[in-house]
Amino acid sequence: MTRSTIGAMGLLVAAIVAAGNGTADAQVIKRARLAQAVPDLGLTISVASDNDGSLVLAATAGDLTVHKRVFADGTYAVRIRRGPADEVVISAAPGRTRVVAGGTVADLRSDAGASFERHARRVRESMARSEAIQRFRQLAAALDDLDEASPEALGLRITGAVVSELAGDPGAARRLSRAILARYGVRVRTVQTGSTCYDRYQAIVTTAARQLDSCLGGFNPFNPMRNLCVFVWTLQVESAWFQFLACSSVPLR
Repeated sequence: MTRSTIGAMGLLVAAIVAAGNGTADAQVIKRARLAQAVPDLGLTISVASDNDGSLVLAATAGDLTVHKRVFADGTYAVRIRRGPADEVVISAAPGRTRVVAGGTVADLRSDAGASFERHARRVRESMARSEAIQRFRQLAAALDDLDEASPEALGLRITGAVVSELAGDPGAARRLSRAILARYGVRVRTVQTGSTCYDRYQAIVTTAARQLDSCLGGFNPFNPMRNLCVFVWTLQVESAWFQFLACSSVPLR
């Protein structure tokens, strides 16, 4: 049951990519910037497109920097840094999430079996030693409290949920997913030809939220392989985030 649920979520990722590729091919993403400042947090965020077809999010809050590169299929790599000696890099693709922190490299794979817990423990221990991770989690929590829902802020909040899950908070992704569902779920309608980029974005993230709840329900609360549900959900919402910015009329300035 659990494996089939994860498989179904994986198929949804593929559907998102297939639906989005037509948009990405038909419309060139301008090399421009979308920027936001959150003065209360000393935070600035910008999003720009790159020549490799990715969208790049860059954020700064004091001495904390975050750099995330996202592709149309939701695969991503994020670097969280506080000075040259404190850096964590998380990268994800279907079936695999890699964490590099404090000289420790851990691969969390869907086919890892019994070794998954050992790798997950290494990730938790390395993250617990990183001040950059602690600062970033505080920043993401503050954005959650403010319910910041701009594309720039959501880009950080999504990563914040993943980081918290990896660091040992098993409810972080579900909380954010349900918050997104509460915001968009009551208004979402069946996506038809001619619906807006925002409509399609809402449809994808609300479906992903429901899929996440279903997937998590197949695991014991103490089973670290619950993270597999989170990893699939992350690819879904990262892809939705990319496709929304790629096709929407929201100016990248």
